[in-house]
Amino acid sequence: MRSAYGAGLLLVDVSVPEIGIDALTYEAGSELHEGARVIVEVGRRKYAGFVLGEARKSLPPGISAKNVEGVIDDWPVVPRDIWDLAMWSARVSMCGYASALKAALPLPVITGGKLIPPPENIGSPYVKFRERHCFNPFDRERVNFFADEMKSDIRTLVLFPRKDEAKSFFMSLPETLRNEAVLWPEESPKLWEAWKLIHSGQVRIVIAPPGGVFAPLCPGKIIVEDEASPAHLIPYTLNLSARSLAGHRASFLKAELILAGHVPSLKTYVRAHPREILRPDRRNIILADIHQSRKESLPGIEGNIPLTYTLTSRTHIELGQGNNVIWILNRTGESSEVFCENCGESVKCPKCGGLMMSLNDGGLLRCRHCGILREVPPKCEGCGFVLLTGKRPGLDSLAKIAGRYFSPVHVYDEHSDITAMKGLILSTSRGLGLCGKISPSLVAWLDLDSELWRPEYNSRCNVYRMLLTSYWRGRTRDSVRKVLIQGRRKGLGLAGYLAGGWTRFIPDELRMRRDFLLPPYGYIAEIDCSSKILRGEILDSLTEAGVFVMDPGEDERPLYVSCETLDEVRRVIEPKIFLRNTKKHYIHITVRSE
Repeated sequence: MRSAYGAGLLLVDVSVPEIGIDALTYEAGSELHEGARVIVEVGRRKYAGFVLGEARKSLPPGISAKNVEGVIDDWPVVPRDIWDLAMWSARVSMCGYASALKAALPLPVITGGKLIPPPENIGSPYVKFRERHCFNPFDRERVNFFADEMKSDIRTLVLFPRKDEAKSFFMSLPETLRNEAVLWPEESPKLWEAWKLIHSGQVRIVIAPPGGVFAPLCPGKIIVEDEASPAHLIPYTLNLSARSLAGHRASFLKAELILAGHVPSLKTYVRAHPREILRPDRRNIILADIHQSRKESLPGIEGNIPLTYTLTSRTHIELGQGNNVIWILNRTGESSEVFCENCGESVKCPKCGGLMMSLNDGGLLRCRHCGILREVPPKCEGCGFVLLTGKRPGLDSLAKIAGRYFSPVHVYDEHSDITAMKGLILSTSRGLGLCGKISPSLVAWLDLDSELWRPEYNSRCNVYRMLLTSYWRGRTRDSVRKVLIQGRRKGLGLAGYLAGGWTRFIPDELRMRRDFLLPPYGYIAEIDCSSKILRGEILDSLTEAGVFVMDPGEDERPLYVSCETLDEVRRVIEPKIFLRNTKKHYIHITVRSE
């Protein structure tokens, strides 16, 4: 690495993830490898940093660079595939190198913790990238397939969308495989210990939730279970799917990528057109028009919960046979909002300004956004009126209504004791994970249209995936499960795709998205800024560059860009990220590609 900025002058760019600095220029006394860790001075303090390479820009006249204070490693401490993955994800998500490295590496690596060089000659046995699929609707058959794939001597990374699913799979492995495997932790210091163990080459298999896509394994095979699940998203910094990261990593390593689940992602379908081996049985899909229902309500709560005769009668039959039944309503608490009957103003969170939902017989309110609790105010904070009412009844209200007809009735949340749950279980869509544990004979969606009213462009696709999951999860070939859908015209129309399978639904969804250049045929970039001034600068710059920007018109809301490529957006945004990303000023970008 020789600099063109002057005889004998070697300038390098250094990222300091610990404090979120993307690229500062320093003078190096000798040639440094890209990815090497060095000690640099920022302000009056010294930090560990990563060499990004030769400086991209020359220094202004009269400005001199500080010297690199020391070299922590004379070899690239981060495995080459993880370094490439971090740099790639920084470019794609436009989050900056420091943020990408912080998401990819445990804190001790970022702050200069001691490491030994990894063993050599670890890599993929293949000469080129390969992709395979396992879209088998039966969960047990898929995980048995994964276990068989792990029996070879190939280093294997298996990714699950949720931590509990990864742990369950790890515990189900035969002892011979478990002895070669590590369950990827998400918290320090266990993460640091696991990272060092894998980095040393002593582990052949890693079972992990999405964050484990950065495990320093150098895998020859990567398996991604439930690859279409939104839970694979790596938040808040990258906002990229672990499936996309796994695909890039497998391509870089010339490894094998196996994508699996009940249904493929749209991106996978467009690229590979995998085969659907089995469709739901039309006889087990029950549609109930929500307009032909009893409107059950509670005092003090505006709105009602519709219960069709089909729903109650089918539930009675299944419970009478000793089976479990799940009802799904995606509203928690007693009511999803509390408002004043006089002025119509909703009670807001004192911390973030979000809407508050009612809990504990109206005795407490919880913010739907940040979770903070507060007591119900004695009167409206806007007009002083003393009568406050709940809107849109939630699960706690549903439990009181369902208790009029059935017993026992359970409300499921993350703290519930699953072993004690028998009979009728009420849950949000989070309770779909119960299907593999209690084997319900009936899953009922009480108001499918409310799922489709969400403003996200991909809400229709996400709802369809959840419907398929509720039909297949936890089943075996000799078991039967019915799915009952209460809905209006829109909801019942989507439910009609269930019997046709995803080879009918996905092409229809893709035709609509192609017309509007929506993912996977284009990109949607959501740009969130820390200040009104910064937001205005970005809006002006994008408009001047000829990029169409959707501006909701409220300073605290993000800007949205829909485009065929991200090149022009990246050209405008990246300089501002490098100049403005600090603790006080930030630009947070979420790129949607599916």
